[in-house]
Amino acid sequence: MKKTLLTFIIGLVALVFFESFDLKILAKQQDGSNPGFTGSPGDSLRNCTACHGGTAITQANWIKSSIPEEGFEPGVKYTIRAVNKSAGHTRFGFSISPQAIDGKLLGTLVLTDSLRTQLNGNGKYITYKTQGVFGVDSAVWLFDWIAPTDVNEVVFYGAFNSNHEGHKGSDLTTLSTLKVFKKGFTAIKENTFGSSLHIFPNPAQQTLYVSFNTAQSEQSVIKLYNLQGECVWFGSNHFADQFTETIDVSGMAKGIYLLHIQHGATLSVEKVLLTN
Repeated sequence: MKKTLLTFIIGLVALVFFESFDLKILAKQQDGSNPGFTGSPGDSLRNCTACHGGTAITQANWIKSSIPEEGFEPGVKYTIRAVNKSAGHTRFGFSISPQAIDGKLLGTLVLTDSLRTQLNGNGKYITYKTQGVFGVDSAVWLFDWIAPTDVNEVVFYGAFNSNHEGHKGSDLTTLSTLKVFKKGFTAIKENTFGSSLHIFPNPAQQTLYVSFNTAQSEQSVIKLYNLQGECVWFGSNHFADQFTETIDVSGMAKGIYLLHIQHGATLSVEKVLLTN
């Protein structure tokens, strides 16, 4: 009888301890995302699913800005709007960071609503606070961003999570990005092949796949350059309107590379990150 009672007491203490521990974890998670989970290449593609489980989906236009169509001006402050939309959910979170492909912070994040948002990671990330969690079907957060002076393009990477009343079984993780350009920047780094161009995976470790379709049958040439300007891979397809190429990158040093894709007179340059 005493043994049974002792076992019951130990079990009860353990239950109280773990429930308290779980509540502390939930309370901590309710007060912002940890740095480094925006889904960006610089964050090793980590996002909310690392803690919440499930699979992330991608949505456009969850990050918007007051930057005009002609582009941002260096040193000027702009307003960024982040929205997390999920019907039936009542708790929402986010983490956003404007980064280069190597993870470097671009520009300066500025708090405008310290009650609902906060900076972490030494100002590299902006995320929610406890007061900014709750909503019905959606939540919106606003903050400012001061444009950098030394780059022509910036990508805002965002990871969003939502659930109903804190129940993890209904978690939904969404990734969204916003690419903005410096005023007057018209360089060939923009994708001139449209939605038919596929470069994956990026970052790559072993193999990089490149494919696109065009309306004209012309010669296609692909070159991969390192940042020292050396061509480390070359491939071509003579007079075809479809191009598919497999590039073995397993023996290449990790880092940023520039993929030059030329089809006739059309040329596009895309950044590729190798992590092997």
